[in-house]
Amino acid sequence: MKLIFSIAALILIPAISLAEAPVTDGPLGFVLWNSELIQTTADRLEKELGDKHMVYQTIGNYEGHSMYLVLRGKTGTSEVHETESDFYISMRGHATFLIGGELTEAEMRPRKQQRGKSVSGGKSHPIGPGDILHVPVAVPHQIVIGPDEPYMYILIKLDEEPITPKRASAL
Repeated sequence: MKLIFSIAALILIPAISLAEAPVTDGPLGFVLWNSELIQTTADRLEKELGDKHMVYQTIGNYEGHSMYLVLRGKTGTSEVHETESDFYISMRGHATFLIGGELTEAEMRPRKQQRGKSVSGGKSHPIGPGDILHVPVAVPHQIVIGPDEPYMYILIKLDEEPITPKRASAL
């Protein structure tokens, strides 16, 4: 009986591992993250969140852009990026997106960014699954999380400081 289980494990474990890795069969830089991999990673992040403000998984870092799967459990800081723009693709949960106005209590951070306590005088937009947002360069923004509902999104950062392209790693 042990022999049967051992043989089954030798066959199934590599198949399961392959299903959890992005497809990189193509030219250097090509990566495919299928919906099953994204959902599996999203489920794992939900288990990891606990009482943290945020957990995330890097999907990829490339020259000039990067992608992340992010789960926020609490409202974080407000921010402004002096050289990069962001795309947000809402996946799970609901939040309020503040954009425009000014950062309160702003301080400079590495990579030409500023962080603040909140956004003052901006516009407020409810966001949820299926919504896509674009944040232009140098525009203050913040995601406000409700007390009982985490918010998950894919974040695509454009025009970042140069990062050497890499083959994708497993989510």
